[in-house]
Amino acid sequence: MQTETFLLKSIACTTIDQLTTLLANYLNQAVLIIDEHDAIISQGQSEVAKVSATWLDSRQDQTLSPHNHAEFSRHVINPQALNRWYLFVSQSQEYPLDVSQIQLGIRVINQFIDRYALNPNQSEVNSVFAKLLVHPTTNVNLLQPLVTGPLVMVTTTAQSSNQPQFVTALQDLVAPLPLAEDNHQGLSFLLHATDLPIIRPQLTKLGQQFEQTFFISEAFTDIAKSQEFRQICRQAEQIAHDLGSTDVVNSTQKYNIFIILSQVKNTTLLKNTMCTQLIFLKKYDSTHHTELFETLHVFLENSSHIGTTADKLHLHRNSLSKRLAKIQDLIEIDFSNPDKTFGLRLSYRLFNFLQL
Repeated sequence: MQTETFLLKSIACTTIDQLTTLLANYLNQAVLIIDEHDAIISQGQSEVAKVSATWLDSRQDQTLSPHNHAEFSRHVINPQALNRWYLFVSQSQEYPLDVSQIQLGIRVINQFIDRYALNPNQSEVNSVFAKLLVHPTTNVNLLQPLVTGPLVMVTTTAQSSNQPQFVTALQDLVAPLPLAEDNHQGLSFLLHATDLPIIRPQLTKLGQQFEQTFFISEAFTDIAKSQEFRQICRQAEQIAHDLGSTDVVNSTQKYNIFIILSQVKNTTLLKNTMCTQLIFLKKYDSTHHTELFETLHVFLENSSHIGTTADKLHLHRNSLSKRLAKIQDLIEIDFSNPDKTFGLRLSYRLFNFLQL
């Protein structure tokens, strides 16, 4: 097959198998495309069901890989791709390989991969993700193969003098999922929700090393919604800063109610919806030098569990029970009423949000 014919026909190929068969005919050799995990992507003029692990051994660069009566030479298709693919081409003494033809074949394969977004590289993924964070209508087909389950959005604080090293460390941690700088001059990236328990300690270590903080969103499945969850992370970051409650790694779930409250512009309305019992309790503490306001808060936040609350407050269970009895005498709380306890918990958050 002439080179011109090969190039013209390659443009008409719409599947990787068509292209592999065409390349095999052009080279008049059996060809295989195999990924770095030993999976055969495609093959032409060959019936190889499984390759030996030695075929992908990095120490075998100069060694031909035998199969039946032929030997296959290995060529990297795109060293920057997320999943490295190799082109294996057979040869024999009667049909030595033409290096220029193989190089042309690799260029054609890479053009096909780019055209159909089969195996993008990290910079391409990051670029599309950066566009998505600005323009929610960005085509996300390139990112879809990376989504194998629920995702979480993670944001970092603004840049610092050690940012280049920080970015490199993060990229190594989150790849092949995307990472990009956002319009807040911080970084945004995606993680698989199921990987979060493993990665969280590593984020903590990086945050301490580079003096950064992370905010992690709720899980979501539609990658096109990334901008919305990035916005929630940024809102949570601002609220945490205002409340002075920022940790190295933070969950936006802790701040969801504050994000909702921040959309209410009528602060008088917010004050009027608070349980008046809490205001009375706070004044009682101030007058009698007690700690009933904080005791009730810890009790509610620990699902009204006596033992856990006593441990958190470093109190004997009997001492805690006496405090709770005093609280009920003062403000008549029915802890068995979920609406009442929810209202009280919300009121505590309003106290923090309004900084009363």
